[in-house]
Amino acid sequence: MSAANDFSNSKRILLKRLGAGAFILAAAGRARAQSKLQKMEIFIGTTPHFGNVIIGADKGFFEKEGLPVAITNFASGSVAADAFRAGRGSIVVTGDLPAMRLWQQGNVGICAQANYNELSIIVAKNTIKGPRDMKGKKIGVLMGSTSEFFAKLYLAKGNLKPTDADMINLRPAEMVTGLARGDLDAFVIWQPFGWRAIAAVKDAHILTTAKGYFHEWEAVTTSKEYAAAHEAEIIAFLKGLDAAGRWMPKNLDEAAKIVAAQIRLDDIKLARDMLEKIDWNIAYTAKFRKDMEVVGEFSNIKLNWDAMFDQRFLARLGPSFVE
Repeated sequence: MSAANDFSNSKRILLKRLGAGAFILAAAGRARAQSKLQKMEIFIGTTPHFGNVIIGADKGFFEKEGLPVAITNFASGSVAADAFRAGRGSIVVTGDLPAMRLWQQGNVGICAQANYNELSIIVAKNTIKGPRDMKGKKIGVLMGSTSEFFAKLYLAKGNLKPTDADMINLRPAEMVTGLARGDLDAFVIWQPFGWRAIAAVKDAHILTTAKGYFHEWEAVTTSKEYAAAHEAEIIAFLKGLDAAGRWMPKNLDEAAKIVAAQIRLDDIKLARDMLEKIDWNIAYTAKFRKDMEVVGEFSNIKLNWDAMFDQRFLARLGPSFVE
């Protein structure tokens, strides 16, 4: 066989091998593209504060990212945290204090979910005008939530200790009923339960909002095990959540109808009023960390951000998401 023929045969063999390799790589790429993300079990509360999660599912923002989700509503974020702590769910959305307590127990934050300062409120009988008037009074508080933090913070303003009042652990709806029946003198919670109480109890008023006391954040938490095994699902969730948060301010009327239906709230206007007051920025910012540290310091929780917050998922969305 001539040298020319040998060269020609070798060239054909090489081309075939290259073609086979290209086919294998293309097939592997298609397999990855076609692989489905696992369903994410999301635990949230039952108020409009969780609106971007609800909208993300209802308007298909998660679906667009290829992420199937199942949302479970609980009476509050802190109750959802208890269920998550028991080993259920993929991720949980809570207020700042429940989130930090979950982080203390070895879980990690992956993003902010919402922030506001006028929706946490203290409702009281008209005879109560300030923190000193709380002494010896029966106050409804959802222990383990930001409600507990706000109650202690407000009492401290009047130089009162938590033991100077009778703080009773109740769920939000129970607080409204308790005030109406005369079993409570005040309660500390968030809207819409303040507005509901004012409508039901003639001699009650909103004593104060959290404005001037603290800025409240809600955060998304997952386990370290889930974070390690489900990077693609978490990134898809964050993309969908961010898209939902950007859509809502431009479509408040539609968003209010969707959120109200999901949480079984009859008053759509009330839902809209709340959604309008919420900032849906999910970024990891200096303000987020500073505001969380204020709550943590008051509650004797030292935040180690490197250990308690996994910012690598937000970083995949772009530099504007990590400050």
